[in-house]
Amino acid sequence: MPISRPEIHKDDIAASLWRKYERSEEYQSQNRTESISSVHPLVKAAESNGLAKVIRAFVGELVKEASLRTKYENRAPGDWVDEWKSMHELLFKGVFKSRGSFRPNGHDVRFGSPGDEELHRIPWGGGQTTNEAHMLGRQISEDLKFVSPENVEAVCAFLARSHYGFIRIHPFGDGNGRIGRALTDQLALSLGYPPVIAGFPRLNSEKKTRYHTAITGCIGNPSCYSLAAWIKEQIEIKISEIA
Repeated sequence: MPISRPEIHKDDIAASLWRKYERSEEYQSQNRTESISSVHPLVKAAESNGLAKVIRAFVGELVKEASLRTKYENRAPGDWVDEWKSMHELLFKGVFKSRGSFRPNGHDVRFGSPGDEELHRIPWGGGQTTNEAHMLGRQISEDLKFVSPENVEAVCAFLARSHYGFIRIHPFGDGNGRIGRALTDQLALSLGYPPVIAGFPRLNSEKKTRYHTAITGCIGNPSCYSLAAWIKEQIEIKISEIA
C-alpha cells in the first residue's frame, strides 16, 4: 500500500512558494487549490535551498574559526536553543509561514515508525521540550570540555550522544534530523574534524536506512555505540576523500 504523504494547507505555506504553485500545471489542471503535497518538487526544492543556506551559515562559516571550541564550551543553554531556532527559521523560510519555534504540544511528530516516540522518550512539547533542549545545550558544553581531539573514539561517542540527544528531543515539527546533523558538524569542527553529515543524502534509501538503524541502536544505550560507529565511518570516508 502506498505511503500517504501529508498535505500542507495553503494557509501554512510561505507566500512565495504558494505563488509558484499557483502557476504550476497541477494547480491549474487538477483543481488542487487548497493544499500542496509535502513532497511536491517545489516544496523539496525550497527545503534543499534552505538546507544549503543552513550549512553555509552555520557550518561553512565556522571552518576557519580558531576559538570555536572555547566558544561552545562557554555557551549558555539559551544560546544553543536560540541558534537551533535560527537554523529552523532559515531552513524553512521558503516553505512555511511559521518557522523557528518549538512544537507546542503532542507527539504528532514524524520520527521513525509509529510508536517510536514512546521508545525514544520524546518530550510531549511546549515547556517540557524547551526544558530538555536547554538541558541538552548545557550538557553539550560541559561534555565538550572533557573530549580529547586525539581520541577519535571519544570524539565520535560525544558526537553521537549530542546528535541523538537533539533528535530524540525532536523540538521541531519537521527538520530535526537536518538541524541535528548541522549541530553535529559544528561540534566536529570545534574538535578539529571535518564536517561530514550536515549534507547527508536524505534521498539515498540505503544510506538513510543505515543511519536510522544506527539511531535506533541508541534506545536504552547511553553510549550510542551504533551511531558513534556510523559517524566514525563517515569521518573516515571524508578524510580519505581529502587526503
